[in-house]
Amino acid sequence: MSTPTSDQRSSQDWKSAWTEQFSSRISCSYTCSSRTSCSYIFLSKICYLFLHLHGFLSMTCLAQRVPNLYVFGDSIVDYGHKTRHAASMKAGYRPYGSECIWIGAERFTNGKTIPEIIALLLKVSPPMTIDEAWIHPQIGVNYASASAGILPKTGTAFGKNYCMEKQINSFKETVENVLGPKFQSTEKLSEYLSNSIFLIHIGSSDYIHNYLQPDDYNSSRQYNGKKFAELLTSKLGNYLKDLYDLGARRILIFQVGPLGCFPYIINKVKPRSRCAEDVNKLVSGFNDKLNAKLIELTKTLHGSKFVTVKTFNLIRSMIQNPTDYGFEDTRWQCCPTQENGTGLCKEPIIHEVSPAEMPMPDQEEIRRGFRRSFACLDVSPGKFSRIGIGKPRKDLCDDRKLYIFWDELHLTEAAYKIIVDKCFAISDNICSPPNILANMVEKIIVPDSCMFHQY
Repeated sequence: MSTPTSDQRSSQDWKSAWTEQFSSRISCSYTCSSRTSCSYIFLSKICYLFLHLHGFLSMTCLAQRVPNLYVFGDSIVDYGHKTRHAASMKAGYRPYGSECIWIGAERFTNGKTIPEIIALLLKVSPPMTIDEAWIHPQIGVNYASASAGILPKTGTAFGKNYCMEKQINSFKETVENVLGPKFQSTEKLSEYLSNSIFLIHIGSSDYIHNYLQPDDYNSSRQYNGKKFAELLTSKLGNYLKDLYDLGARRILIFQVGPLGCFPYIINKVKPRSRCAEDVNKLVSGFNDKLNAKLIELTKTLHGSKFVTVKTFNLIRSMIQNPTDYGFEDTRWQCCPTQENGTGLCKEPIIHEVSPAEMPMPDQEEIRRGFRRSFACLDVSPGKFSRIGIGKPRKDLCDDRKLYIFWDELHLTEAAYKIIVDKCFAISDNICSPPNILANMVEKIIVPDSCMFHQY
């Protein structure tokens, strides 16, 4: 093994010292979140320093070809503050992000989302929102949009969203206008994109916010379940080809979960059994055709690697055998929900003031850096009583780790962590084919300096 040069030792010592100092700043930021006596200006300066230093370290990692994560889909994987690309359906208020410091409310769960958990596991930066893609082009981007689907009309009864087609168009703009100018050649850009991972969670809204809403959409009158699944998988297959043409090669795509077991469907349909099996049958038809489509694409798109995350049976197993996974309540959502049909948590009567609403210095980069740097630092919920388990909630549940469902449509961070763990597990793996995923992960051997990507 070669001996580090004096310059390398100096660099390592500097990074080590900086890490120790920044860790103490993180600790201070946690204290300041609950004590008004801390200096907000001091925190702003720390965040400003972190923003620029994070960018420098990210550039170093880019030169070493560390893959990034690009995300497409619906509210399951949607997070982060957006203005220009905001969807009409949004969280952005407590109790969303209850386990996150500062502005973690801009997500549809209590803590980290699936992309953030995977990013930390792979030691890459959690993708930024599309609004922030231009700040650090070497970091991945999250294009997901709440209520969005494969079909353009899906979810539009709630207002605006960015369907799968629009998300891919946004990615095309990123490749041409943001990533392209940063690489010395098209070969380098192609290598970067082919080594990145593309995560897709799409299709749930096409059922919940389209096919199963006959008052707002006519799709259930136009197509039977089989034809609708064929329509969805055909269009999705075309979008996957578009991603391939733009440079994507490693694609991680999630099945639609057992929607007939979700509180949103149960509370509306009120089936005699635990789940609305007719809804699950519809979804299973889509998942089967999705699997066939991915096998077809793997054969026709040279160099492509598709991995299916088989969440349908896993979530159903979590519901049927909750104690095997550490859960106690599988019927009711953790938060009381609105009565407007969205299935989202009720907003608090007194609006909580977030850092985005506080007076800030006039540097927009400080504000954006603050958002990203403090997006979801863990806050332990602690130990609470278990009163209310197995009953509809009139207030927020105490111990979120005992619940599978956060609101009527989304899972808790605890459930998402199980899904990710099962996907990357050596045995009892829910991702297919597992050897392809192993090859993906094998590509992601990062140097110590890239550990700075983690928040």
